[in-house]
Amino acid sequence: MAAEALLVSLLALAPLASAGDDALLLPKAEIPEDRLVDVAIDLFSPGVDDSPTAALLQKGIRAAVRKSEARYLPIHLRNTLQSTGQWGAVRVVPGGAAWAEIFVAGTIERSNGKDLVVRISARDAAGRAWVDREYKQRADTTAYAKDRPVDGRDPFQALYNRVANDLVRARDKRKPRELAEVRDVARLRFAASMAPDPYAGYLATGRKGRARVERLPAADDPMIARIAAIRDRDHMFVDTLNEYYADFYARMDKPYDDWRAYSYTEQGMLDSVNRKSLWKKIGGAVAVVAGVVISQGGNNSGGIEDILVLGGIAAVQSGFEDAKEGGIHKAALTELADSFEGDVTPLLVDVDGKVVQLTGSAEAQFTRWRQLLQEIAATDQPLPADINLLPTAPAEVAQP
Repeated sequence: MAAEALLVSLLALAPLASAGDDALLLPKAEIPEDRLVDVAIDLFSPGVDDSPTAALLQKGIRAAVRKSEARYLPIHLRNTLQSTGQWGAVRVVPGGAAWAEIFVAGTIERSNGKDLVVRISARDAAGRAWVDREYKQRADTTAYAKDRPVDGRDPFQALYNRVANDLVRARDKRKPRELAEVRDVARLRFAASMAPDPYAGYLATGRKGRARVERLPAADDPMIARIAAIRDRDHMFVDTLNEYYADFYARMDKPYDDWRAYSYTEQGMLDSVNRKSLWKKIGGAVAVVAGVVISQGGNNSGGIEDILVLGGIAAVQSGFEDAKEGGIHKAALTELADSFEGDVTPLLVDVDGKVVQLTGSAEAQFTRWRQLLQEIAATDQPLPADINLLPTAPAEVAQP
């Protein structure tokens, strides 16, 4: 009951984000195809470690929460970008993709249910910075109300909207030829990653580290056609991974919202307990000192020094009891955090009648997939015919 009462008071006092100021920029007409740039979003850096002395752990929050958030937040950003209709394909790409037309990376600097602070950087394939800034947002605590809809507004939606709007403004500053160059560079970067010889020489790097096209392959180049087909298979694989991430997002959505709401309440209670405990300890210590000073003065104070000393000791003890209550709140946060570490389902890829199983984290699977593509590009192996989660009766499963 105390927790519910505190949450009600916090909801009443906390400032709300202005939805009007952070409304998504939506297209007023259909976006021309040559301005529909594809976006790849890396998993965010959680910004924490697992060491016992980590600052986050000292506050009672486990790194497992941040690791799950590092998946959840980029998926939510992807969903926000997709909802605007301003972009081409928007995908979460674990481990990043230097060959993406637009590549977005992020670091979680603070996330506690009350405040979200992330550092977002976005660059195009040529190396131009589109966005590089820190975003801060205080939670819209109406999203934590008990009667909130199941698919309601994210408490930090305004932050995602600002990121999306900044990306749109950056794109709108680009001339058509610049966007065309971005697409060419992205295609050649992918080709060079698959077949460094001969495609690495098609790009050059300027003094500012920006890539530029030196020359383009011939329109009838059979190898570039094969690379394009490999890139299509790569998109299929990433789309399959994104189905997993969408499932992870759906499973995490409700408990994560509950965790954030509870964390908001717990952090408020913890701060209140810590302040009360500190003042009790200070007041108690002052009372003890005052009692000692009076007793040493030798004046007849009618036993007031005993009252001060005994009362001061009681206050200090009460402060330590409050601090112990704070430890209970920290334990509650830690217990909640333990349930958020998710595993990646193994993916099975059919290559020339052989089913290759990709296991491990999403990043590990993605790395092995890239190695597989490079091997295919360097030989005459057929392209992957099927990418799915449960192939029917595979003849052979090859371990990576």
